[in-house]
Amino acid sequence: MNKHFLLAAALAGTAASAQADIKPDAGDYQAAPPGTRLGLLYMQHHTADTLKAGGRKVSSELGLTLDLALLRYVHFTKWGDYIVDPQIIVPVGRQRIGLADKETSGIGDILFGGTLWTIADFEKGEHLGWTVMVTAPTGSDKNQGFALSNNRWATDLQVGYVRRFAPKWSVDVIGETEFYQDQRDTGARRDPLLQAHTHLRYHVSDASHLSLSYRHSWGAKDTLNGVTLADSRNNGNVTLSAASFLTPQWQLIVQYSHDTQVQDGPVTRGIQTRLLKVF
Repeated sequence: MNKHFLLAAALAGTAASAQADIKPDAGDYQAAPPGTRLGLLYMQHHTADTLKAGGRKVSSELGLTLDLALLRYVHFTKWGDYIVDPQIIVPVGRQRIGLADKETSGIGDILFGGTLWTIADFEKGEHLGWTVMVTAPTGSDKNQGFALSNNRWATDLQVGYVRRFAPKWSVDVIGETEFYQDQRDTGARRDPLLQAHTHLRYHVSDASHLSLSYRHSWGAKDTLNGVTLADSRNNGNVTLSAASFLTPQWQLIVQYSHDTQVQDGPVTRGIQTRLLKVF
């Protein structure tokens, strides 16, 4: 398999993976009282050496490094009888692919949208939210393989359910599908992406929890003029998290994630910290 094909697969696979890096964390589908405002800073570091195509390893020297910072603002308010949270996310990052000796950095595609809760029972710990997020093609280095800038509009639909089923335990289940416009310059097409997220949380105290998360994704095949750039995904990932409110206004989350199954694209591992400020 030639180097140009490997590079195209890496770029397409990395872009598909990076768009999913703004994943719903454990507790994200718990509503907050109207009037609450949140400012969040995510710092992520991902690496990958193995690249797969069709479930088979095609390179062990990919040398992918992806460093991301994400700024997110969320405002909880009332809409009729419901709680909603309009929000905006601005990613910036630096990406290096050693296989191609290629480095790219800059601002990514901005995301905006929000969640509407049809169940927000704070006493029982039961929440059901419906989310629409839109990705706008505003990022740097469009069509240069930058994972955070894909030069296409995308619409992400999610539904998340949270239930406290025991004094110390809760479960989060989230379903997600994302639809993509054809890439605006090249015309490359991407099939819809389907994802499932599950989080099992152990509440050490009212302020702290530990969680084990499993995510799986399907679809998002990339094609250009009938040529497959990246095959459909059938990928799994496990994430371990520790979260704590250091004060009533500040929360810190530390995570480690590792891909357990990859059908097409880089096999990544990474660490993430998330700092949350309640206003």
